[in-house]
Amino acid sequence: MKLLHIFDRRDRKKGYLPIVYRNSVRAIIFKHGKLLMVHAKKTDEYKFPGGGIEPDEIREEALRREVLEEVGRKVNSVNESLGYTDQLYNDLYDERRYFYLRSYYYFCEVTIDVYDQNLNLYEQNLRFEPRWVTIDEAIEANKEVMAQDKHHLWTERELFILEMLKEMMS
Repeated sequence: MKLLHIFDRRDRKKGYLPIVYRNSVRAIIFKHGKLLMVHAKKTDEYKFPGGGIEPDEIREEALRREVLEEVGRKVNSVNESLGYTDQLYNDLYDERRYFYLRSYYYFCEVTIDVYDQNLNLYEQNLRFEPRWVTIDEAIEANKEVMAQDKHHLWTERELFILEMLKEMMS
């Protein structure tokens, strides 16, 4: 598995601070030239389905759980890994710490059956909804949100992956 990019977005680099580490998984789901993405309706930006790996959970289990929760689809198969990104930023909840997030990306296939989403409060507030979009649609939406500086910590990371996928397909 290869490192795709490191995003160091610490705005307060205070020397040594404890780091909170978290691993996550993200699904890249293509069908008929479109991607199944999570659309944050409140902010009009896109992210790949996925999220944090729970303690004692393996990546594939976490990926299956997160895809079902966020886009209401069961994963048929977890295929090739694209690689991973690392993000380092100031902890949002404790200014005395940094937060380090590693996101693993996997190509997946999902069933045609659709189930109810199981969103947490944060996801509900952003009005997460599953949406099939072209790579260009997702790129443009995320670029626009970033230009307005109203994006989330995941937007830059997802834009990087979207642009990489576009380049791979051309």
